[in-house]
Amino acid sequence: MHAVRIYKQPTEIADRLSSFGTSVTEIIPVIEQIVAARNDVVAIDAKTAAGTKAYLAGVRHIRFLFMPKGWEPDFENGVESVVHPESGVKIVYQSVDQACMGFKAPQAINGKGPAAETLIQSAQGTLFKAEELPEVAPAEIEKLNSSVWFLCVSARDDDVRAELSLPAAIVGGNFKGFLERIFIVKDGEWDRRDRLGDMPEDDGAYEFSIVRR
Repeated sequence: MHAVRIYKQPTEIADRLSSFGTSVTEIIPVIEQIVAARNDVVAIDAKTAAGTKAYLAGVRHIRFLFMPKGWEPDFENGVESVVHPESGVKIVYQSVDQACMGFKAPQAINGKGPAAETLIQSAQGTLFKAEELPEVAPAEIEKLNSSVWFLCVSARDDDVRAELSLPAAIVGGNFKGFLERIFIVKDGEWDRRDRLGDMPEDDGAYEFSIVRR
């Protein structure tokens, strides 16, 4: 058995993200939109306003990023995601308590429902027994026909962190173990996010347009 794979170094992060057809430079604008939406609240708003706005922005801007690359919006079992039609790989947005802490895996702030649990179980939950979490043989990970990844974003004032990670399962309404974790924005990096580009030849952030009808 091997411990969860964690990608921390710029080169390995860039290499792993390239398999999704994206980069740190492209994902950062998505995170910026999520943080801006979270902060767009006033004192008299509902207590859930910040979290709801962050979630809606996360779903929207993940799709803005990946749909021009051939991915499609998906709503399987009520779980909003974007899916690669050929590989079946899905990406879901999730606000978490704390991202990019090697000794502590992120936990969903509001927990996860049975639909998300079923979705993950059907995609990657058959690799191992519950007592084996959070470790799994890497060779088995690569045999997955599909997988469900989460863009996990934590935002506490100016402390913003984000990772794209593959949970092993959902147990008791929250993540139980991770198979892979790609650290996109780590501790102390948010203020210098404009310098987190993966490669010198990176083309920069994604662009999108909204057509009003």
